[in-house]
Amino acid sequence: MNIKEKIANKALPIEKALIKYLKIREPTKLYEAMAHIPLAGGKRLRPVMALLTCEMVGGESKKAVPFATSLEVIHNFTLVHDDVMDDDDLRHGVPACHTIYGLPTAILAGDSLFSYAFEMITDCEINDNIKSDLVKHIAYTVRRIAEGQQMDINFEEEETVNTDEYLEMIRLKTSILFGSAAYGGVLIGGGNKKQANELRQMAISVGLGFQIWDDYLDAMAPAEILGKPSGSDIRQGKRTLLVIDALNRASENERKELINILDNSDNSDDEIKRAVEIMETSGALKHCHKQAMGYLDGAKETLEKYPMNKARNTLEELLKYMVTRGH
Repeated sequence: MNIKEKIANKALPIEKALIKYLKIREPTKLYEAMAHIPLAGGKRLRPVMALLTCEMVGGESKKAVPFATSLEVIHNFTLVHDDVMDDDDLRHGVPACHTIYGLPTAILAGDSLFSYAFEMITDCEINDNIKSDLVKHIAYTVRRIAEGQQMDINFEEEETVNTDEYLEMIRLKTSILFGSAAYGGVLIGGGNKKQANELRQMAISVGLGFQIWDDYLDAMAPAEILGKPSGSDIRQGKRTLLVIDALNRASENERKELINILDNSDNSDDEIKRAVEIMETSGALKHCHKQAMGYLDGAKETLEKYPMNKARNTLEELLKYMVTRGH
């Protein structure tokens, strides 16, 4: 069984929980919009990470299913709103929520998914102290995700963004929710606070690698693999780590050319290909791949502190998949 099959198998309780929680009720349009993106598919990496960390420290993963499902719902709430903000028409290979249900309902669907996640956490069969901790932690996490999203929006208006600023943005916008998966999984599994925070930091680091690799795939992978149009970050003028690195490495002429492409809101496919070519010839693609793998090496060192069991072995495979998928 390869890692994608293992992830899908581990995610089966999450899929069942999503169907249960996201059943269609009145007002029908709202609940159909809420279910549209979560039930369209997805890698389920965050909930699976929560289940695996729970098992790795000796817990029963079934106790973590409501919490793990809440993470997937929060992730999807951000996707629904991101697609509105970015005006993306495709997500998980299906039309984005707002393209079917309209902007007002898509915003309401995202809001409802966000609030519903907290109801799910309260369904966990854990003591009230841990439950309270997790509710507060997830509320904090979502607020930080919003900060990261605002940073990302701000970057679109700036010609240059430095590497540290970009890494902080993706730490908040993307990585922090992976950290929450590990944090909650460990506490539900009976681990202590020190372990929860240690594995949270590990997951955040690999989450950075995940997003860097996601940026790489956005530039290099075809739409059928991405589930959305390739090169969408370039079309939106986003200053990803790839772009930042390419701007630092490229010749002055290529740097100007890349900036012109990024600042043009109506690029042709050939211009997008040219931007990717500059990233490749400058060495930015290779460097970002190396950086993503570096985060994985750090995670392996952390996991070596824990006894080897089936869950740890699968978690190691999952982390590797996060920074090598589609390669």
